[in-house]
Amino acid sequence: MSDAVHVEIERKYDVDGQASLPRLNGVGGVAQVRYRPPVALEAVYFDTVDRDLSASGVTLRRRTGGTDAGWHVKIKSGEHRLELQSPLGTEDCADVAPGPEGVRVPDRILDLVQVHVRGKSLGPIARLNTLRSVVDLMDFHGRQLAEVCDDQVAAMSVGFRSESRVQHWREWEVEVVDADLLDSALKVREVAGQGPTPEGASGGEGRPAGGPAGAGDGAPAGADGSAAREAPTEEPASGTVRFLDAVGKVLQDSGARPSAAGSKVEKVVGKAADPLDPQGGDAPEGTTPGLHAVLTKTVRAQMKVLKGWDPLVRRDVEDSIHQFRVVCRTLRSTLQAYAPLLDPDATAGVNKDLRTLGRLLSVARDAEVVRDQVDEKVEDLPGGADGPVAARVPGKTVKRLRKVKADEYATAHDKLLKRMRTQWYFDVMDRLDAYARDVPLHPEVDEARAADAAGTLEPLAAEQVDAVLELAERAAAEEDPEHRIELMHEVRKEAKRLRYAVKAVQDATGLDLGAHLVARMKTAKKLQEALGEHRDSIMFQEHVLQTAKKAAKAGEDTFGYGVLFAAEFGLQRRTEERASTLVEHLAQAHGE
Repeated sequence: MSDAVHVEIERKYDVDGQASLPRLNGVGGVAQVRYRPPVALEAVYFDTVDRDLSASGVTLRRRTGGTDAGWHVKIKSGEHRLELQSPLGTEDCADVAPGPEGVRVPDRILDLVQVHVRGKSLGPIARLNTLRSVVDLMDFHGRQLAEVCDDQVAAMSVGFRSESRVQHWREWEVEVVDADLLDSALKVREVAGQGPTPEGASGGEGRPAGGPAGAGDGAPAGADGSAAREAPTEEPASGTVRFLDAVGKVLQDSGARPSAAGSKVEKVVGKAADPLDPQGGDAPEGTTPGLHAVLTKTVRAQMKVLKGWDPLVRRDVEDSIHQFRVVCRTLRSTLQAYAPLLDPDATAGVNKDLRTLGRLLSVARDAEVVRDQVDEKVEDLPGGADGPVAARVPGKTVKRLRKVKADEYATAHDKLLKRMRTQWYFDVMDRLDAYARDVPLHPEVDEARAADAAGTLEPLAAEQVDAVLELAERAAAEEDPEHRIELMHEVRKEAKRLRYAVKAVQDATGLDLGAHLVARMKTAKKLQEALGEHRDSIMFQEHVLQTAKKAAKAGEDTFGYGVLFAAEFGLQRRTEERASTLVEHLAQAHGE
């Protein structure tokens, strides 16, 4: 087993000791089954004395035996879990002393959970011995869809917890092996960014609870100019869900019961309470959450996602730095857009921390963006990568352009990781946690405004639309090309702030901020994307120009750089025109 990150899609069932695993041929597309011989597994689970990992929905274990022996870090995100695996190294292939107390978590694994433990010691909390029998579920082509594990478990708490009696139980576990075959593969970044989604929250980007999918985004309008009402339709279950439902029904018909515990170790030591649980501050049923509850829940939900991306950044998973930076910006956008409602002293410190962290991420992210653009830009030349125009761009030119930014990214990523392994980073996380635990309102917010979250937040979000339009007007009137480009970048940031501030509240709470504001947010997203293309093109052009100068000094042919440089002007003109049109739409809609 090599270092890997994947999405774990499984269901667990409790079952009596004498139950027999039913035949699953023909269930959910299963054409044949394959029985493996039983294997003995031993796992030691780790946590801090305060159970910080458990409270955050993170599991850390060291397993021996079976095909996936090694260190496993599992991170709960929404209905799924991300699993980071690493094989046992030479330094931890054997216990240094008998029993779990002799097992030490190696630094490379400890690094993956530091965002939660922040320098605290980890010790064993439980030891599980499992006799596992596996049945592979195959399709008609002999491809493995899933596996059903029949586990007989003996477990006890250990380490700094008082020694407990040995517990015995049996469970069945259905885990999807190839979601692509079931037509519903999940990407790591999709699951990592889920976070807790409340009942009734937006099902799509920026869509309010119960609203039609197209409302405010090109949907047909009614006679009064409002979005036409459509009956909300329930999306069909994915192939994976249908498959798991079918297999689960057969298992339950044979006496299995869905497990209430999220993992085996929870059955031994229980689940620790999360002081930053976004659902912890929910208003009583039948009541409307107030401003404090809405903002606290929103910040907590983003902090949950932020911590989920931390280990993926450390593993250098594709797109992880970008997503980590998006969460930082979403938090900042939320605090800035609703600043008049928040305690200024407490919020200023948190904003400063987020800004510093964002700048660290930006260096690596900008290099990553330009690096990944190189091949795309060659593909976009007339005739494609094999066309006559691309033939004018030597392979050496493409290689140099890519390598310069790849080296910049590697250097910036290393610098970022060094900062993330310092006490400064732990202190930043401590301050963010303290803020999220109880988001402080401005002392001048009266009871009436505090009670009406939607009515209080909506005008501030609308003011953000004004900020976008004001900057866009300045950019359009600016005659200096360089200054105009910078103003366009500021327009993009203001549009992004509007989108993030509205979406963060909706995703975390399902609060209805009004169809008109949601429609403005969607237009702002399109504007942000158009200006993002423009900004990326400018960055790529600057990279081409600087690299061409170095190539010229080395005596290389620079004609290919000129081809790539000139090709960007058309894209920049088109994105500017699209942005101008979107600004007009935003202004017209905002003036209704």
